[in-house]
Amino acid sequence: MAVDLREQACHPGITQTAPTVPGAQVTTSRSREAVLTMAKALFGHVVAPAELRVVEENAVLRAKVRRLEQELEELRAQRDAAIAHELLSMAGENAEPALA
Repeated sequence: MAVDLREQACHPGITQTAPTVPGAQVTTSRSREAVLTMAKALFGHVVAPAELRVVEENAVLRAKVRRLEQELEELRAQRDAAIAHELLSMAGENAEPALA
């Protein structure tokens, strides 16, 4: 949103017109109100109650997936450790490292 540098309401006591900045957009207070109204309308449209419920449910499901992925990783690590332990116990005390 552009700032109207010529607007005097925000600077009481200044009587001369402020210089314009080259390339800056100048907005009137009426178009500023229209922009704010449109922003509110878009926000209300984008954040409808049904969509909020979907977003919330999506966040809950993502958290559940993360938790399940962590649990799966832990179970795989436990399984791998159990397999390694079983293999070492089967080899007995004369086990030598395999040569690659």
